[in-house]
Amino acid sequence: MLMLMLAGFHPFYLRGEGMGERKISPQLLPLVVVHGSAMTAWMILFLVQSLLISTRNRRLHMKLGWGAIAVASVVAISGFMVAVQSVRPVPSLPFWGMAYRQFLLVMLAEVTLFTLFVLAGVLSRKRPKIHRAMLLLASLSILAGATVRMPILFPIFGEGGWMGIFGPIFTLGAVFLLVRSLLSRTFDRWFAAGYAALIVLYVGASKFAVSDAWGYLAKAIFNT
Repeated sequence: MLMLMLAGFHPFYLRGEGMGERKISPQLLPLVVVHGSAMTAWMILFLVQSLLISTRNRRLHMKLGWGAIAVASVVAISGFMVAVQSVRPVPSLPFWGMAYRQFLLVMLAEVTLFTLFVLAGVLSRKRPKIHRAMLLLASLSILAGATVRMPILFPIFGEGGWMGIFGPIFTLGAVFLLVRSLLSRTFDRWFAAGYAALIVLYVGASKFAVSDAWGYLAKAIFNT
């Protein structure tokens, strides 16, 4: 997942560019840098924390966990701010088969689900099976921003709608579930339940985003 994030966001890491070589506005750039840095830090911490568990260094894992909570908080707060602030200047701009005002709901759904998975992971920190499933899902839930920036995936999943946006991470999640089940020889019901919730929420958000109801709500709540 870390490699996918680096591959998808490499134009931003190398040149400070958005999707499709789009220049990020100077007013929004500091917030985007904070959000991008926090997202990257989360993925690196997720890798480090996994390695610490595999090497049975639970004490350091637990200490770093509190730092991971702080990073997750920055990801969530800055993600919400980036979503709202980026859509206000160009609410009708076409983006992935939607107006940008509509795509706002998709971005907010990602921030919400990431936050809920992290919260579930923190609350279940003394129950390893649930804990690792929730944090794996948290990392998976924010990966679509990277995969939509990878043209190699467009012929497979398309360039619009929920399939184009979330198809790659749905597929990756199914692979995770299969591999985890084969390696452990048991069905990971906690990961499966979270994975099912992820699909339902993201598909539902993508469909509701193009409804008139969301258009009215977005204008009323976010002034977009």
